[in-house]
Amino acid sequence: MQIITSKDNDIIKNIRKLKEKKFRDIANEYIIEGIKLIEEAIEENVKIKRIVVCEECLKDNCIEQKLLYKLAKFDCIYVSAKVFGLLTDVVNPQGILAVIEKDNSEENIKYTEDIILVLDGIQDPGNLGTILRTVDSARIKSNYFIKDKCRCI
Repeated sequence: MQIITSKDNDIIKNIRKLKEKKFRDIANEYIIEGIKLIEEAIEENVKIKRIVVCEECLKDNCIEQKLLYKLAKFDCIYVSAKVFGLLTDVVNPQGILAVIEKDNSEENIKYTEDIILVLDGIQDPGNLGTILRTVDSARIKSNYFIKDKCRCI
């Protein structure tokens, strides 16, 4: 297993560029981070171009063996913690990220059809109020269904 330790490596440079929208559009790729998102991408047969794993994550057994077996069929590179820190914007990264090819299907929103707003885990009632005022200003009229703890409406 080869571990990339240089920030000047071409692969690392290209992945770092994907932090900017301009380069994501040019390369037609984007980054996802975290074990759960990568597992979901694998299950959904998303076009995964490359998976980057932090060497410390492997040493600390942060990634389950069954996921490591799934990763074997992809182009995986291993990087030092310092290099991984340059690639991620997450405060407490899980040590794994993937470069995904964008889906270029032209599925535009049809405003003549139903628009569904789904909110999950709203902790601040002020945030919910702001969201609902924004929906109202866009003149989207519908019934609201609020599940569980929200009593703001």
